[in-house]
This record gives sequence, structure tokens and C-alpha cells, in this order.
Amino acid sequence: MKREILRKIAFWLSVLLIFLLILLSFGIIWMYMIWGRNLTINDFLFQVTMLEGTGSDMVIKFIFGALLPALLVTGGLVFLFFFIRKKSIYARHIFMWKFTLAAVTVISWSVVIFGIKWLGVDSYFGFAGFRASREEAYVPPVIEEIVIPVQNVSETPELKEPGPWDEFQASLAAEMTPWEKGPSRDFVESYYVDPASVTLTFPERKRNLIYIFLESMEVTFADTSVGGAFDECVIPRLTALSQDNENFSGSYGEGSLLDGGYAYNGGTWTMGAIFSQTSGLPLQTGSIGRNDMDTQEAFYPTITALGDILEDEGYRQVFLIGSNAMFGGRKLYLENHGGYEFRDLIWAKQTRHIPGGYYVWWGYEDQKLFEFAKETVLELAEGDEPFNLTMLTVDTHMTGGYTCELCGDEFENSYSNVYACSDRQVTGFIEWLKEQDFYENTTVVIVGDHPTMDASYCRNIDPSYVRRVYTCIMNAPVKPVRDAYRSYSTLDMFPTTLTALGVEIPGGRLGLGTSLYTNQRTLTEELGYTAVSSSLSRYSSYLDGLGSIVPVDPSGNIISIGEDGTITVLSPDGTQAILYPDGTQSLTTPDGVQTVISPDGTITTIENPGQVMP
Repeated sequence: MKREILRKIAFWLSVLLIFLLILLSFGIIWMYMIWGRNLTINDFLFQVTMLEGTGSDMVIKFIFGALLPALLVTGGLVFLFFFIRKKSIYARHIFMWKFTLAAVTVISWSVVIFGIKWLGVDSYFGFAGFRASREEAYVPPVIEEIVIPVQNVSETPELKEPGPWDEFQASLAAEMTPWEKGPSRDFVESYYVDPASVTLTFPERKRNLIYIFLESMEVTFADTSVGGAFDECVIPRLTALSQDNENFSGSYGEGSLLDGGYAYNGGTWTMGAIFSQTSGLPLQTGSIGRNDMDTQEAFYPTITALGDILEDEGYRQVFLIGSNAMFGGRKLYLENHGGYEFRDLIWAKQTRHIPGGYYVWWGYEDQKLFEFAKETVLELAEGDEPFNLTMLTVDTHMTGGYTCELCGDEFENSYSNVYACSDRQVTGFIEWLKEQDFYENTTVVIVGDHPTMDASYCRNIDPSYVRRVYTCIMNAPVKPVRDAYRSYSTLDMFPTTLTALGVEIPGGRLGLGTSLYTNQRTLTEELGYTAVSSSLSRYSSYLDGLGSIVPVDPSGNIISIGEDGTITVLSPDGTQAILYPDGTQSLTTPDGVQTVISPDGTITTIENPGQVMP
């Protein structure tokens, strides 16, 4: 009887194992079909560990793309097993045990190959493995060192009278200096310019900032005549807006090509993009299995980011989004670095901007977001302090985007129609901004957060084309001193945004970024796209230290390892367990009772111990 029960248990455990492996296989295929070759180890870990607030569309797609097929295949195998069982007991055993072993072997190897080759685990930890390089040795059309001289009004009387920003403009043309590489083998540590060590000078009248992150918006979606990759432009208004303002393409080409920033590893999903563009650092949250930022009490607490700098200068800062601000650690990061106010899905329901049960896509659509943005910015403009309104669109999120009532049908592809709709909504909001009294003293930054992860939408792009995010800066008080097509990344947006607010940055560099208004070369221009991309794909112990990451296991236990090898585990209820290098174990309960077990097995109980072990 017991033997029969054990056989049944073994059988159903085998079925569960096979189901999990099949689900993992379908999950891998599903992710690769969705994200394609853009998926890296950082993206994979962050996406699968930060699920709170995920859009319902993605959950549904996963259910139909991975979970349901896995259930059907597993069900089919179980049916086949019982069918075979009726024919032969021997065949049943062959099917159950040998098939299980074969399935485990094949799928395990698939996972290994996926981890090493597709996600780039080998590159992340600094060994070559058998993975071929994915980076193109891309060289931008023009990299020049043209300095625009400051014009002398006395020598050229027909020119306008000197303005309040002429001296600042002249300071941007300081002699170019190479990047100073530190002695560390860690790439980030060697090149990082700590903003806390740089004296920043704001103008007497501080400028307002409106920073608009456009979900999955790329230069790619313009047509080939202006530097895009599509035969027909799906974002004509945004293209014209960028051409008429600043994207750092210089005067290269007739009508000026669009330019945009590369999204390096650590900045290729929304939270990574927000972090990269506001801190000049890639978002790499440590070793594998330690990527759960929602388990942390602080988000890179030792760094200085854009929000910190503006907060110290008295800015009122608001983050406006149509989803839950908790998703991806956004709220944790912006609370820690700038004390932002959050106007998200929860805020919209609490303030009755939308009904309590309202939920579409990831929360509410961009049509409502821009209306709330108008209301918010008018409120901010009435205050006495300068303001920073940062907002994030969502309708163009993969896969396929959200089709709202404003979307047209000018394109055969529905995702193109969503992008075209976003194109109209964003530029419509900009036109409204220009009509407001506060616009004269407001700098507007419009940047794609990262390239779209929808692999199918970009399948017809020339493989040699290197995709970059959309970039447009409006109403900055100064102009770039280099009239050249710049090669830059989203990391450069950090110091560039500050310069666009009229802030003097000695040396022109913060984090791993360079202000594109200055004569300084970016890291991409200094080292080349391939070298920077490869270097930022590797694990950085320096970044790990900046993040002060505390490992947390699935049960919520906080695990820390001291330099001497001491292991401390703190459970959610406050119980602390310590294992010392000499084998001594200590368990302290929340009421202060400590039990110490020495290496020889002696047990000692101490009431309210305080400091017991050295």
C-alpha cells in the first residue's frame, strides 16, 4: 500500500517537474519572440522580478503564449501516459522515467544556452563563452570638433545686443579634455564622475523643467531620408519638432538628420532608462538573484541624481504617470532622490480624476495623462518655487500598444497607428505649452525611454542599423558649441539636461555622461560604441557597492555576509540568526532572548543579550 502511494507521489511530482520545464521552455520562446535579441540578463531579471503593476495585456499574452500551451502539452502527455498504461506496465515505466530524464536534460541545456548566448550572461561576468559579439562597430556619419566662436557685437554691429546667456555660452566652448580613466579594472568606477564632487552653479533665475519620457519612442520610426529606418515616417510631427529644436545632429545633411542617444545595457527598459537619464549610471542591481529593488529600503542611496540636485535648489518636483508608480521601483527611486510628489493611477482614483474601478492597458491612457499634465503644470506655475514636472507616456508600450479613441487608421500596422496617435498628442501638448506665460522660462526635454522591445515591429529594419531613442530639447537658453553630428547615449542626458537649465558644470561631465552643449567628447565618442556597449554589459562591483544591495530570499529574509565570512539572516518577524566563521551559531528572537550554540554543541540562553559576540 505504501509502495503504491509512493509511486503515485513520484508520478505526480514527475508531472509537475515536466510541466514546469515545459512552461520554462514556452516562456523562453515567448520572451524571445516578444523581445528578440534586445533581451539581456539585466532586462530579464528586472522584468521577471518586478511584476507589481504590470499591464493586464502582458499578463494575458503570457497566459496564451506560454502558460496555456504548457498546460495543453502536459495534459496531452498525461493522457498519453494513461493510454500507454493500459497497454503495458513496462511501457509505462519507460515513458515515465526515461521521458522525464530526457525532458530534464534537453530543457536544461536549452536554459543554459538561453542564459549564456541570448541573455549575454558570459559577457556580464566577463568571460567570452561561445557567444558571438552582437555589437556593431558603428561609426556615426560625422564626428567633428567645430567650436562656434562667441561673436563680438562691437566688431559686428548688425548682430543683436549681448544677452544674459552670452557669457555662459562662451564657457561651454572650453578646451576639450579627454576622459580621465581611473586605475580600477571596473569600467564604471574608472570613468565615473561623482556629481557630489562637482560644484554646480545655477542661474540667478532658475528655469523650470518639463521632462517627458516617451514610452518606446525611437529615431528609428522616422523615414530613412532623415536618419530613421522606416520607409514611411510614422512620427512626422515629432520628427519636425526635433529638427526644429535640438537633437545634437549639428548641421549635418540637407534638412538635418535626426540624432538620438544609444540605450546601453542597464538602460533598455523603463526603470533602467529613468535611472540612466537622471543619474548617468546604468541600472545594474548586483549579482544574479539580487535584482529585486522592491525588497530594498533605499534605491542607490549613495549616488547624487538629477532629482537630488534640483531638490537642493528648491525645486518642487512632480512625477506624473498613468500606471502604478510602484512598478519597477520608480516610486522608491524618485522618493529617495528628489522627494517627488506622485500623481499616478492611485492618485487619479483617490482624487476622482478617474472612477475607482477604471483600468485600461497599464492604468489609464495617455489621452487622460496629457489633460492631467495641463492641470498639474498650471498648478506648479502658480507657485513661487521653480518646478520639475517629469511625466511618462504609456500607450506605445509593447506589445502592439494601446489603441485609444483618438487613434486613426492611416497605417496597416496597428502599432504604427498608436505611434502616430502619440505623435499627435505629444506635439499637441507642446503647442499648448508654448501658449502659456511660464513657457518663456521653461526648458522642455522630450526623450524616448528606450527602444521598443517589440521585436516583430522592427523585424524589417536593416541589421546594420543601430537603433537610438528619440531626442528633442526645446527652449534651452544656450546652443551647442559643436556644430556636429554627436555620438551619444542616454547616460549623457543627465548633465545635458542641467546645462539646458543654464547650470554651469565645470568639466561638463557628471556620472558617465557628458553635456552635449559643451565641447567635451562623450564616452561613446572617446572609446567607441562597441567598447562602451561591451563594458557596460559586464557586472560592476562598484555599482553593486553604490546600490547598497541587501539580498532578500523568497521568504523575505534579509541575508548579509560580513567581510570576515559572518552570515546574518534577519527574518520579517525580527528574528535574527547569525553563523560565525568558527561555527558558532546565534539565534535572537524579537523579545531579546538569545540562544548561542557553540561549535562543540553547548547551548547557552541569554536574556536581553545586547552585544554577545564580537
